[in-house]
Amino acid sequence: MQELRKTIYFISFPLSFIGFIFPIYASSIGANVIQIGYLYSIFSIISIMIRPMVGSLIDKKGRRIGILIGTIFYTIVNIFFILAKDFKYLLIGRIIQSLGASFLWISVDTFISDISNETNRGKNFGLLNQFMAKGEWVGSIIGFTILYNNFTDNPFKLIFTIFLITSSISVYYTIKKVPETINLKKEYKAGNIKDKKQLKYFLGIIGVISLIISLTAPIYLLYLQEHITNDLSLITFLFIPASILALFLPKRFGSLSDKYGREKIVIAGMFINAILQVLIPFNKGYYSFMVLYTLISTIVMFYSPAFSSLIIDFVGEDKRGRSYGLYSFASGIGGAIGYIAGSYIYENIGSDMVFYTKGALLVVMTLVIWYLYIKNIRVKTEIEITRTMR
Repeated sequence: MQELRKTIYFISFPLSFIGFIFPIYASSIGANVIQIGYLYSIFSIISIMIRPMVGSLIDKKGRRIGILIGTIFYTIVNIFFILAKDFKYLLIGRIIQSLGASFLWISVDTFISDISNETNRGKNFGLLNQFMAKGEWVGSIIGFTILYNNFTDNPFKLIFTIFLITSSISVYYTIKKVPETINLKKEYKAGNIKDKKQLKYFLGIIGVISLIISLTAPIYLLYLQEHITNDLSLITFLFIPASILALFLPKRFGSLSDKYGREKIVIAGMFINAILQVLIPFNKGYYSFMVLYTLISTIVMFYSPAFSSLIIDFVGEDKRGRSYGLYSFASGIGGAIGYIAGSYIYENIGSDMVFYTKGALLVVMTLVIWYLYIKNIRVKTEIEITRTMR
């Protein structure tokens, strides 16, 4: 896991900054609202198309090559953002960024699964989240410091030049330090999914959960500007407490899921998250919203490592790359639908309704997962009883 640390740390510098500032950056070089929507859509479309192929590829050629391709693509993205003069540069950049994300994160998830077992898988996914959080934290400090202090007439060019350097460092560490893990495990543990029909149900659940999570993604910044504050610097400060907690909590939460059961952690975490989402429309004061957002982020940190680990628990350890590829494919489709649905609800039904809808649907999916968990426990109990009677 330590061999991967610097690769993930340096490649994560631009992630939060770009995620937060991209619509503003696109607008600054002349992209209109519809074109910005296209930039988000093309990212999802490319991801949906390529992710299953990436999973199969890294099962054949190895995880290291997938990580290397991903970091190289991420590095190239910064070049297009530096040169960006109009919409077409951003469009090409987003296509390359989608390719990079597909290769890198499927390969990284599979790498972690290769080096993990039932006793430490959640901890290792928690460590991954911490490596990312540390890189995103430093990158965001660099980006927003340059943006708010007018060091240059073109702050974005300077910011993405720095990110080009840090991404190149990530490529270097991938080449020098990251080992191949495809043949690390000689024996594989079977998962809970026994046939293609069960796999389809599982991927359907993943897609629905991704849809629910994505409902608020495209409208979050707009909601904050309309209901909390329209000062961009104050909006940035809203996320600082959660960002600090992300530097050290995920590993601890991942260890809890290894110790007490991943299904229990996911069920409890999703249910609490559902309640907190419903409370958002009632907390439109600046500091009350900051507290609520920090609680939500902490709960997501609490169950995210367990959720990532459950994928392999369900599908089994054989063909891990393909499993994560299919998982990413399903979550990509759900996410693309969620972006559209969330925007439609926000514009045509009401801004608060997005959060009520997200909370209600999270409760439904929590009940579905709880039912499947109880059903799986009963099946295992019946099997054990049958064995003892023989």
